Amino acid sequence: MICPETTPPSLGLLLRQVRDGLMRQLDISMAEENLDIGFTHYLGLKVLSFRAPCTANELAQALDQVPSAVTRLLDKLEALGCVRREPHAQDRRALQIVLTDEGRALWARLKLRGEATINDAMRDLSADERAQLLSLLTRVRDSLTTP
Repeated sequence: MICPETTPPSLGLLLRQVRDGLMRQLDISMAEENLDIGFTHYLGLKVLSFRAPCTANELAQALDQVPSAVTRLLDKLEALGCVRREPHAQDRRALQIVLTDEGRALWARLKLRGEATINDAMRDLSADERAQLLSLLTRVRDSLTTP
């Protein structure tokens, strides 16, 4: 029997499949927190962990999200006690988003879950292969940002 030639998947398809798989596995892991949160909350807390205090618009730009989506994200994080909306120090018209101690603690747990998810995804790669993969992806990324 002759096996038909298979076309290797495209870079774009592979990147999407890896991203989707990581998101799916991280969502499964985060479900153990019993907080009804997902990947968007993970990203929001990640950005806030190094940008807060910031405005909702600044967070929306950092997440590449529309403001209404960030409002829903912040509503959930506020309900969990992870963030507070406070008057902005320099702009009376704006509110700034502050990460609470509970938010920092949740981010610490979620960060460990994210690292474990990535480590599990790369479990079949040697240390050298992991370094090579990161190097190659960095070069591809950099070629996209270089004119």
